[in-house]
Amino acid sequence: MQTLEEYCRPFKGAEAPWPPLPLPAEERELWWRRWLETTPTAEVWNRLRLELPQLLLQPGTGVREGEAYKRLVLQGAAPLAEDMNQAPVLKDPDGLMLEIAEHPTGAVPVLTLKDHDDFVLIVRCLAYRCEDRPVLSTVHAQAISGLIHWGLIRDLSAKTRCQILLLHRAPYASIPAERSPGRPDHERWLNQSQQWRREHELAHIACRRLVGEMRINLYDELIADALGMLASIGRFDAELFRLALGLSADGTPDDQARAHVYVSQLQPNDRGAACQMVLERARELEALLQTGQWPDEAMPLLQRLCRSRLDQALMADASEAAGATPSP
Repeated sequence: MQTLEEYCRPFKGAEAPWPPLPLPAEERELWWRRWLETTPTAEVWNRLRLELPQLLLQPGTGVREGEAYKRLVLQGAAPLAEDMNQAPVLKDPDGLMLEIAEHPTGAVPVLTLKDHDDFVLIVRCLAYRCEDRPVLSTVHAQAISGLIHWGLIRDLSAKTRCQILLLHRAPYASIPAERSPGRPDHERWLNQSQQWRREHELAHIACRRLVGEMRINLYDELIADALGMLASIGRFDAELFRLALGLSADGTPDDQARAHVYVSQLQPNDRGAACQMVLERARELEALLQTGQWPDEAMPLLQRLCRSRLDQALMADASEAAGATPSP
């Protein structure tokens, strides 16, 4: 269990200078672009399973210790007919889409599923390494790194590992459209939710690349949701952020709240204080953006947020604010 002081510490690389952006494309990014250019849409799932053979295995208990996992995933052997016959089947294969998400810190492949059971299956195969672990019905995104990917290994190097985003097409944090600003219709809210979800996960990846870590805590969620909301609905809304975390107005999480995940390593007596702090920071951030005291462009805002912390008020620095771009 972490103390509140440990939980609220700044990013390790918060004050380090950032490299010029955008970062140059990595070899694995270029590999994915070539792969998509030469793979027909109808063949994406079948060919993807040959590059990521984890997808050929039905998740269960102890699958990683089994012969098939060692042969297919660890050794990269060509699948046998019996492997293909026993492989998991998607409920909605037409609802699968693979694309490249552009970002100043590096583009990332994104796999989107329309069916939640298909999303859960792939999370278990890739994120949980074929273990049949539970996935909450409120979870609609998963960033995964360190995957054995035999296309990358064969074409680039034995040490190259895969990074990928998994997204399920659903309202963000299961929030109904009528609770979103502007009360968009269902389809528009789904599109906004997908953009919010994608930019949220890309913000986490950017933190790892620029300040050295991606933490599972409430302040990192504020950062990622701020960038996701700005990209999807054009502004940061503290009330919508509260709803997305599943917190009441006083910071109490409901039974299925996302917030539980982000305070689970915090000492129980300090969890309420952390939830209250993040709501305070959210209200401050909304005000700073609305008044143009903080920049609303993604990378300048990310840098400002990474140099702040959960247990301290977000302050407008006069010298830095002078160069900020006002909100429209």
